[in-house]
Amino acid sequence: MKKTIFFLVGIMMVSSIGFSAEANSLEGSLDSIESQFNKLVQKEEAQKEAYRKQKEQLEAEIEDLKAKNEGRDKLIEKLKVDSEVRWHRDKYKNILHNVNTFYKKINKSIAEKEQKVAELDALLSVMN
Repeated sequence: MKKTIFFLVGIMMVSSIGFSAEANSLEGSLDSIESQFNKLVQKEEAQKEAYRKQKEQLEAEIEDLKAKNEGRDKLIEKLKVDSEVRWHRDKYKNILHNVNTFYKKINKSIAEKEQKVAELDALLSVMN
């Protein structure tokens, strides 16, 4: 009888120690999960901020490129007239070609940057 009581008390002690260790490990894993979640949230916020800054930078660059693109028509018209009338027609035609190439690159750059801004808007709307 003493052996059975001693045996039962031993089993109760082992089970209580095992249960408390299990609760501690659950609390530890819960804290670990919470810390990982908080790190992910912080990384996501940092990424959102980086996207916002990139979007603002792209919008500023687009405005600058559009400002450069405004005087284009007058310049091209003047170069066309000069390439027909002036003595150095070939040089004016070459300049006109270079100006057209430059403005085509500006327009292409504007389109690419507007596309990137649209993609960033979509990313930010999904992240919110």
